[in-house]
Amino acid sequence: MTDPLAADLMSARLAAIVESSDDAIISKDLNGIITSWNRGAQRLFGYTADEMIGQPVHRLIPKDRFDEEIHILGRIRTGQRIDHYETVRQRKDGSLVHISLTVSPIKDGKGRIVGASKIARDITERKQAERHLASLVEGLPAAVFTTDAEGLITHYNQAAVDLWHCRPTSGAPYWRGSWRLTGSDGGPMPDHECPLRQALKQGRPVLGLEAVIRRQDGTQIPVTHHSTPLRNEAGEVFGTVNMLVDLTERKATEQQLHASASELEHRIAERTQELRTSQERLRALASELTLTEQRERRRLATDLHDYLAQLVVASRLRISQLIPRIGDPAISSTLTQVDSMLDQALTYTRSLVAELSPQILYQFGLAKSLLWLGEQMKQHNLRVSVELGGTPFTLADDQAVLLFQSVRELLFNIIKHAKTDHATLTVSVDEQQELWICVEDEGVGFDMADLTHPGDPHGKFGLLSIRERMELLGGECELSSALGVGTIAILHLPLGQTAVSSSANVQQTAAHPAGSPAKDQAKTVKVLLVDDHAMVRQGLRSILDSYTDLTVVGEAANGQDAVVMARSLQPDVVVMDVNLPLIDGVEATRLLRREHASMAVIGISVRNDPQVKLAMTEAGAADFLPKESAAGQLYDIILRHCPVASSAGGRAVAN
Repeated sequence: MTDPLAADLMSARLAAIVESSDDAIISKDLNGIITSWNRGAQRLFGYTADEMIGQPVHRLIPKDRFDEEIHILGRIRTGQRIDHYETVRQRKDGSLVHISLTVSPIKDGKGRIVGASKIARDITERKQAERHLASLVEGLPAAVFTTDAEGLITHYNQAAVDLWHCRPTSGAPYWRGSWRLTGSDGGPMPDHECPLRQALKQGRPVLGLEAVIRRQDGTQIPVTHHSTPLRNEAGEVFGTVNMLVDLTERKATEQQLHASASELEHRIAERTQELRTSQERLRALASELTLTEQRERRRLATDLHDYLAQLVVASRLRISQLIPRIGDPAISSTLTQVDSMLDQALTYTRSLVAELSPQILYQFGLAKSLLWLGEQMKQHNLRVSVELGGTPFTLADDQAVLLFQSVRELLFNIIKHAKTDHATLTVSVDEQQELWICVEDEGVGFDMADLTHPGDPHGKFGLLSIRERMELLGGECELSSALGVGTIAILHLPLGQTAVSSSANVQQTAAHPAGSPAKDQAKTVKVLLVDDHAMVRQGLRSILDSYTDLTVVGEAANGQDAVVMARSLQPDVVVMDVNLPLIDGVEATRLLRREHASMAVIGISVRNDPQVKLAMTEAGAADFLPKESAAGQLYDIILRHCPVASSAGGRAVAN
């Protein structure tokens, strides 16, 4: 049996709770007549309890919503509860208010339904916020829609309609109704891969997935899909909010950009190739200009050597024979002065020939020409220490010319800019048959960045030109320098395999000695004269013919004839010019010494470079002298190296 006092206390407590609630709490009978009214209801609707108790609830309902009450009472009579039903009610002043309505049946002590309890909550602010949010969503350029927990669309904006070109099919999941998502394979996207389905299942946002919408008409639209789960106060997922961003314009722009980039790359590649071709042509032109200059220099030097210098030498030989025979002191003195002037002319010619084109480069190769170049730099107050490796190498003339010219320019750069009087030149060939030439100084150096700046304060144009030449040859030029440290320039060139020794395939042809000896050859030294200039041969012959113990048994105009004639004439001495056609004097000397060990070879040349003398002696020559010294020294040198001459009985001179 229930304690009446306790029941009264509970009733009072419930009444106090109802009265103090912020929500409107109302009770009514099954006919819709209000039986209770709390202060929350008075605040919400504006009516007092006295004004509303005993009145029909229709007083609060707008006329266009009267059917709602009939429906609510019908459900209450069947014992159903209505939760969070959102609707609109009318205040005392006639204004409308949005409420969330919860209605529960009221039962008597016997369990019979006798009325209903209503709890109404003002949701006006929420509705305003929703309308504001809806207006914002409606104004978005992206398609936005929401779904329930089953994936059915509940709301969507106009942008979604514009994107789909239709309104969503009622009661159908969005990915199976009005349009479909296409997967990466071009077919319909599987249910488990759908971003919305992943967001519902995993309870986490799925953002930025690129997909393709296939409309009902077959049109495909690329989109970025963003799907975020919606949660209630209890944290349960009750739906999703989704946004689709149309990527059509962006994709078109990307394609245009890609096409433009491809076109630009193509044009850049074409321009780059054109520039490379132009650069190669410029390199080739620059090198060809250098080679052309060197060829012209060589031609001029050869003309000076082969004609002017030889003519001066022949003149001096003739004068040297005349001076002892002239009895008039005045004429003799004049001839001596002329001989001195010819000597100066010969010296100047040699210097000019060396400046124009060092013959040693073409005759003895790059290594010995660099030794000669080091000696020449002394005239410019630069001491050059030249170090040659032990591995011999050969180069084509064009390669040798470009390398020689490059080293020469590097040395002159040191003279002009390095502010030092010493440099080191190193030449070596490594195991990979690659040539390395290093020019080094410890001068003031320069900033490497200056090479890319305009102007030419440190011979930068020459350095860049050297680089271009080396690249054209298939090599490279490495430069290293710093202020106060000095400069190192390294020329690197892989050696070719086509160089052929000048001694290979020497063809021998028969030749006949010029003239018949007028002396007893059995009692005289037999001499073979070899020179490509007839005037010089005549001058030498006139000198040697004046001695009774010498006999000129033949004359040859090239090295090839000299080798052939020596085999048949068997001379005791061969007077060999260095510069000869077909086979030069150095190689001819080497061949003669190989075939005739007892035969003495005496080298002569217009040039008096130490390297020329060294090359001849290394080839096997017994001695060497300048041509202009032949008149006074050739006979003594022949006697010095030929024992037969000493036993012949003197050196009578014909008058």
